Amino acid sequence: MQSPKRILLIDDDATTIFLTQRLLKRFAIEVEVLTAAHGQEALAIVRAVCEQEQCPELIFLDINMPIMDGFEFLEQLQKSANLSKAAIKIILVSSSTHQLDLAKAKQYPLIGYIEKPLTSEKLSEFLQLNSAGN
Repeated sequence: MQSPKRILLIDDDATTIFLTQRLLKRFAIEVEVLTAAHGQEALAIVRAVCEQEQCPELIFLDINMPIMDGFEFLEQLQKSANLSKAAIKIILVSSSTHQLDLAKAKQYPLIGYIEKPLTSEKLSEFLQLNSAGN
């Protein structure tokens, strides 16, 4: 995958968002990072930026969140005709290793499933980046 220009981090944990943003900066790439605390907020962001033809190229999605969890977000994204055709790559990032979550994740067009915490090594598996900051 080429270096994305816009990434959306969807997680209800502010510390995880902060650490992921720092990790992305360590890769020394020019990227705009959008954040959402739950799936409903993320859907609103995706709709707004995609309307301007600036969809995020990559989404890091937590599963367990209040209001709308990661799987509900994926369902709504697939139901939205204009968003389901957008070239958005999604990676689930979760502390859950429960077999039901892993099986459910396989039902969606994801490019990966990463167990928290997100690390440079785990991130570099999905991004072809200059890791000069590592």
